[in-house]
Amino acid sequence: MNTEEQDDLWELLGRSKPAAPSPFFSRNVLRAIREEVQEKPGFWLWLRVHWRTVAVSTCTVALASTLALKQTKHEPDPVVLLAQQVSVSPDYQVISNLDELLDSEHNSVWLEAAVR
Repeated sequence: MNTEEQDDLWELLGRSKPAAPSPFFSRNVLRAIREEVQEKPGFWLWLRVHWRTVAVSTCTVALASTLALKQTKHEPDPVVLLAQQVSVSPDYQVISNLDELLDSEHNSVWLEAAVR
């Protein structure tokens, strides 16, 4: 760049008033920042950012649990089957009073007399 040709320009630039920021510059900047909508960090912001991942994960879990429930065979417990058979049996009344019958045998007056 040839400065000799542009001496007039440099002379004008030297006489110009230096640029100074407005005394209200910082106030205006802070006001503009406050006016912007700032989202608070939290669950909803996280969900809005990661909604695809959450949706895919939820669908995957729902599909896996549905398949797992369809594939499991619900075989009744053998103890429950046995209890049902016993409760239907006509001997159930005898079985329910069995403890009393055994206790009466141990406390029988006739047995005590025979042992002496």
